[in-house]
Amino acid sequence: MPPTVSPEVLAREELSIKFVNTVAWRLRDPVEDRIATPDAALKWLADAELADRRIVAQVKARWKSSPREGEDFLQAMHGLREAIYKVFVARIGGGRIDPAALADLNRCLAASLGGLALGPAGEALRWQPTAETIAPVMLLKPIAWSAVSLLTGPRAQKVKQCQDARGCGWLFVDESRAQNRRWCSMGDCGNLAKSRRHSQRTQAED
Repeated sequence: MPPTVSPEVLAREELSIKFVNTVAWRLRDPVEDRIATPDAALKWLADAELADRRIVAQVKARWKSSPREGEDFLQAMHGLREAIYKVFVARIGGGRIDPAALADLNRCLAASLGGLALGPAGEALRWQPTAETIAPVMLLKPIAWSAVSLLTGPRAQKVKQCQDARGCGWLFVDESRAQNRRWCSMGDCGNLAKSRRHSQRTQAED
């Protein structure tokens, strides 16, 4: 089974981290891509509140008449996701950041906002469309901004990668007081790791 995290934890997680984690089992082969199709990618953007119903319907209609456009968008989305992942992992490990990944991230940041603006939604603020039509690739820009904000802010050192032995590979922001969190979720990867250690101790005592 793929790793699972409670809805409450997911709701608190950074947008860019949730985006990177649309690939499950990153450290084993095969991985599980949860935005493997243009429609799945659009649904994820809607769930992340980056696209409203009108935008979703509009984009789907365009892709129905021009499937290639949907595939191009999916490729761009995957490219940004992998660029952000590579930069995060290099930051976690203290290694050299891939210049190509950094260039991909900066390219997205440099693009025009193209019909999105910050607007009120009850007591919160959300990205909202400001034009009748919008280029779908512009929906990715808030994700890039989320990544840069996290990478350059005070929590940059708190970004970690799950140490589950099965190859989970999900990223998370360690908000624990002791800064010793090792797993994406104690309810899944953490509990399994503890169960394995307990089983190993029991076998050693027999």
